Amino acid sequence: MRLERIYQSSFQLGHSMRGAFTMRFRPEIAEFVQAQASAGNRSVTNFVETLLLREKARFEESQRQLTVQAVADLLLHEQHDLVRDMDETDAEHAARSELFGALLGHARRG
Repeated sequence: MRLERIYQSSFQLGHSMRGAFTMRFRPEIAEFVQAQASAGNRSVTNFVETLLLREKARFEESQRQLTVQAVADLLLHEQHDLVRDMDETDAEHAARSELFGALLGHARRG
């Protein structure tokens, strides 16, 4: 996708005015975007802006730093046993155990 920026003459950073963009899509993408916008009774601009806001939120979430704190006794032991949830499958328990181990390992390294 090629994106060309065309700012309106009155657009200034810091103001609430929106910038204008011209976007060029492959025909199949343009048809998809138009169909999805129409199906949701939305404008193409609103549909594309919503997709971009979701992607921005995902990106920002991926950039957040996780802080791990653990009780000192947990950090002393290499092995850990998680209490299994009653409705937890083997795969879910294994995944949770692996994640818990990784988090403790990260906490041990400081």
